Amino acid sequence: MNKTTLFTSVLSTMILFISSLTSCDGIIERNNEPLDAAYANFEEINEKYHSDIFEVKLFCETEVTRSSSPNPIRIFPSVNDQLIVSCDAEKNDETQGDMLYYKINSKGITEDTLHLSQNEYWPEFIDDFIIFTNDQKAYYTTWPQDGDTTTRAFKVFNEDLSWTGEKINQKIASAKKDGKYWFLKNVTRNDHYYMQFFFYQDEQWQMLWQEIPAYRSLDSSEDAGRYRDDVFWTGEQDPYLPENVTFLHFHPEEKLKYSHNIGGGSPGYSVKNWRGKAFFKTKIGDRDFNFFEPHIAVEKERFDDYKNRFYTVLEANYPTLHFRPTFYISPHGFAFYSSNSQSMYLIRKK
Repeated sequence: MNKTTLFTSVLSTMILFISSLTSCDGIIERNNEPLDAAYANFEEINEKYHSDIFEVKLFCETEVTRSSSPNPIRIFPSVNDQLIVSCDAEKNDETQGDMLYYKINSKGITEDTLHLSQNEYWPEFIDDFIIFTNDQKAYYTTWPQDGDTTTRAFKVFNEDLSWTGEKINQKIASAKKDGKYWFLKNVTRNDHYYMQFFFYQDEQWQMLWQEIPAYRSLDSSEDAGRYRDDVFWTGEQDPYLPENVTFLHFHPEEKLKYSHNIGGGSPGYSVKNWRGKAFFKTKIGDRDFNFFEPHIAVEKERFDDYKNRFYTVLEANYPTLHFRPTFYISPHGFAFYSSNSQSMYLIRKK
C-alpha cells in the first residue's frame, strides 16, 4: 500500500468515525460561523437576566398539566387600576381545584394574595366583588376592592316559590333596567328545574328563585363570566409571534431531524432543519426589551405566505413544541411574560 492509498484510507476512516459520532446524537451538520456581534449581549428570559434597565423575576408557577386546564395562569383587569393574576395552585390531590389570586397595582407590585381552596362554591369576579355560589346558597366578598374577605349574605326572594309569574317577571325586569349587574344560574333538584337570578341593585346583592318547566341552556350574555375579561393566559399553542414581539435574527447551530405531531388522528411528519438561537425584541414602557431563546427551529412555507413559525426542538428525532413568547405589557412600565403553560415572569423597569 503506497502513502497516498494509506492516507486516503485513514482519512476515510476518520470521516466515517466522525460521521458515526455525529449520527449518535442525531446531529446532521454543525454551523461553525460565529454569532453576529450585534446580538452578543442578548439574554434568555429567566432570573439570571442582567440589565441596567429591567429586572426579571419568576412571578408564579403551577404544576397543572391536565388538558382540562390548558391555560392555568391568567390575568384580568380589576378595580382601582389593578390587575389580578389567577394561578392554579394544584400540587397534589388535596389541593386539586385550589386557586391563587394576586392583586397587582399600577407599579407592578403585589398588594395582596388570596388562596381559595376547592369547595362546593365557585368564585366569580365582578368588579368590586367575588361572588360564591352553589345550588343551595350564595355569598360574596369585597376582596378586589378593599382586601376584605368577610362573607356577606345575599338578600333572597321567593325561596318558598310562592310568587306568581307576573311578580317574578316584574322583579327581573326592574333589576335588569336599574341594577348594575345581573346573571343567571341553573339548578336541578330532584328532577325539578330552577333558575337563580342574581342581581346587584340599590347597593345590595340579591337573588331570586324561579321554577322553570325544563332545563334551559344559558348563553354567554346571561353568564357571570361576561364581567371578567382575561387579557393574558399561559400555554397558547400557536407557532406564530404575537403582534407585540419582533423577530430580529436566527443563528443556526446544528442541523437535525425532528418531528411534528399533528394530533386529531392525523399522522405526524418529520423535518430536517437547523436548530439554534432566535433573537427577539418587544417594547416595555419606552424602552426596547431584547431577549433570545435557545433550541429554536424556524420554518416557513407557501401555505401561510411564508410566515415565520417557531418551534422548540429539545432533542433530535423528538416532537417539537410550539414556541410563542407572549407578553402582557402594562402602560405603566412593567410586563408579564410566558412561553409555556406553567410559569410566568414579571419584567419591571428599575
